[in-house]
Amino acid sequence: MIKILRGPLALCALLFSVTVASALDSGFEALFNGRDFTGWRFSLQKPGDPWPDNWKIKDGVIYLTGAMRPSLVTTRDYGDFEVKFEWRALTPKFNGGFYIRSKPDAGNNQIRVDKNYEGAFLAGNLTGAKAMPTLQKATGEWNEWRVLVKGTAVTLWCNGKLAWEATGLVPARGYIGLQAEGSPMEFRNLQVRELK
Repeated sequence: MIKILRGPLALCALLFSVTVASALDSGFEALFNGRDFTGWRFSLQKPGDPWPDNWKIKDGVIYLTGAMRPSLVTTRDYGDFEVKFEWRALTPKFNGGFYIRSKPDAGNNQIRVDKNYEGAFLAGNLTGAKAMPTLQKATGEWNEWRVLVKGTAVTLWCNGKLAWEATGLVPARGYIGLQAEGSPMEFRNLQVRELK
């Protein structure tokens, strides 16, 4: 009986690995592996500090309870890049953010993920960025965002529609980060493609 099951089990494992690999868009790599925080660190955290309990991973999704600090930041910086990710709020009022080319401990260059301010730019000088709440889906539904960062220009698409094109982003390199305050939010399918 065990020999009979080996073939189907091997086939299932192969199909699963092909499905995971094909989930990435061409030229993109996973920014979040769906299992742990490899490639990420928490802002303002010192070596040996315990991991904050307001950040969790559930079923391949980053779940943030909504407690204040810390932010979740990549362990390496990026110059020009394109990033895709999905987010959803779990309550009608929410406050979060997506950092681009931010400082090592985040705090600047934040694209807002706040109720009625989705897409607005905070803590940086970016001309042309504006809130686009009408492009977002209802509370509890997944929103798909795509952000293109090239030189000083930033372009944001929300759910397949162009939200804005803006200029004036500095510095030339920085970190990617996630943040939520006051209410629970989830993030998934984070992918990045570096541009040469």
